[in-house]
Amino acid sequence: MGMKPRSFMPSVVEVSPGEADSIFGLGAMVSYWTEGACSAEEWLEEVQEMWGPAAFTMRRGDETLGYVLYGPPEHLPHAGRYPVGPLSEDGALLAYVEGDARTRRHLLVRMLRDLRSRGVERVESVGSDLGLPRHVPTAVLLESGWRPERHGWRGGSPYTLAYTELGSAVEVGELARGLIGRVRLPHLKKSPSPAPGAFNRATLSGEPDSDSSRAGLEG
Repeated sequence: MGMKPRSFMPSVVEVSPGEADSIFGLGAMVSYWTEGACSAEEWLEEVQEMWGPAAFTMRRGDETLGYVLYGPPEHLPHAGRYPVGPLSEDGALLAYVEGDARTRRHLLVRMLRDLRSRGVERVESVGSDLGLPRHVPTAVLLESGWRPERHGWRGGSPYTLAYTELGSAVEVGELARGLIGRVRLPHLKKSPSPAPGAFNRATLSGEPDSDSSRAGLEG
């Protein structure tokens, strides 16, 4: 009998409390955003029990490609130390997403779909304008369709509170094979793909998207 071929297709799965410590960097990230209140295993167990999933990881075989960490703001108290609040009491907070650009997009889409299915209407994140460690770079959020709301400085570095809304009209789809996880809101204008590294200012224009009715929830 031949060996079963190893799958090279990545998959996104929920992180269980028992495996939290096996994902490199996740424990340190939980400690940072909870200010060392408890271990990653204890934190995930508590949040999952009272709120729901709070972390996903993307794997290819035995290899971990990245992870996303999020939860209710009151369970990620370090976010309150940034002068960009107040945070939404009813929304969710994206603390961190790890991985290359494609992995991040997969993970963000999975997080948004999970939150939308649970009736969460707003997701926020404290983005680092300089792309500092332990923070989601503000540029990553804006390029994914999130919108800036408030700006502030902490420790001499600029931060931006960015958000996305998950109403019934939100489109979270696989718009192209090379752009998995692009999030487009119906009130944002669709523009031609920018050159690599260029900032797509049209995402902040607030103009209507003429193609929004065609995209739907693909994939």
